[in-house]
Amino acid sequence: MKRHFGLSGLLLLLWMMLAASPAAAQDTLWTAEYFNNPYLTGAPVMIRSEASPTNEWGYGSPGGAVPVDNFSARWSTTTYLNAGNYQISVRVDDGVRVYVDGVLYINEWHPATGRIYQATISLAAGNHTIVVEFYEAAEVAYLLYTFNPLTPGPGPGAPQATVNAQFLNVRSLPNASSAIVSVINRGQTYPVIGRNFNSTWLQLNISGIYGWVNARYVNASNIGGVPITDGGPIVTPVPPPPVGATATVTAYLLNVRDAPNPYTGGVITQIRRAEVYPVIGRNLDTSWVQINVRGLTGWVRSTWVSLTNMAGVPVTSNTTNPSQPVPVNTFATVRAYFLNVRTQPFYGSQVLTLVSQGQTYPVVGRNASSTWVQINIGGSLGWVRSSWVIIVPGLSNVPVTG
Repeated sequence: MKRHFGLSGLLLLLWMMLAASPAAAQDTLWTAEYFNNPYLTGAPVMIRSEASPTNEWGYGSPGGAVPVDNFSARWSTTTYLNAGNYQISVRVDDGVRVYVDGVLYINEWHPATGRIYQATISLAAGNHTIVVEFYEAAEVAYLLYTFNPLTPGPGPGAPQATVNAQFLNVRSLPNASSAIVSVINRGQTYPVIGRNFNSTWLQLNISGIYGWVNARYVNASNIGGVPITDGGPIVTPVPPPPVGATATVTAYLLNVRDAPNPYTGGVITQIRRAEVYPVIGRNLDTSWVQINVRGLTGWVRSTWVSLTNMAGVPVTSNTTNPSQPVPVNTFATVRAYFLNVRTQPFYGSQVLTLVSQGQTYPVVGRNASSTWVQINIGGSLGWVRSSWVIIVPGLSNVPVTG
């Protein structure tokens, strides 16, 4: 039962920015069955394969004939698991049940707002069947699910890190842009096997999976003798400021394209806020500028950079700012307090910028399932989750672009 969405909605957005990627029992497809009632009764009105029970529908419907409120769903999969102890974690709005091999481990079938439930189980090696059931009462709906192996804690005096965040992404490299290899939970303790040169990232051993976590989200101990395993400090000389025309990035993350066109220009790299690059060219109306990114030449939209000394910059593209290719006359108004605009239609992609509640942008595309829409923000294109925007008049005339 969800009556206050404001702060909880923002927390959910932040959780999803850090949220789950495949871990144990999450790397196989699940059969998802959706029912048009909150009781899992009757024949399902929609059946499809999904990568995980994790879903965030906001105020919307999962699709098909499933209503936006008073629906239920069941996910099931059979997967091989090694012998060991595992932790099931779910965050849900509203009710949830989790079975493993027919045994009910989490049974919280009642209205709830963002409650977190966990269970620890011991399994023998072999195939195991997992079933997750969910029901939605009204307003916001989501289910966030993880199933992770528990690693025996390191011995006394050994380098170790205990998670102090509710959920923590484990990444392939010591930076927040690298791939997520697992997700671990609050209170879990793992051996520390490495660090970067200033110990802001730690490398952990998670049941044989080596990965990196941000040190702010763990309580680490005995790490003084832990080796540097990221290659050590990389001392990069600070280049002198560019002479002549420059572009300083004002967006959080900015695509650099091979042509001055957000619809046809391919992304060749990305640059970040406050970085400064030489400007070597422009198009006819200076709506796009050509920059040199460490020897790589590409185009950025001038509305996302601060330009200086542009008087002598030559025209290197006889184009003007391109118009939207398909005038669909569809608009998206942000309903969340803050909403990430991403480079691709999935949660793991880079965040391009943030938009705020009440702002309205043209919709230029959608993905095949209409769960994400592509919007035009001052000439730059990005993706937002469709459940966090109000779309008028609808998506029937919007082309599939991703």
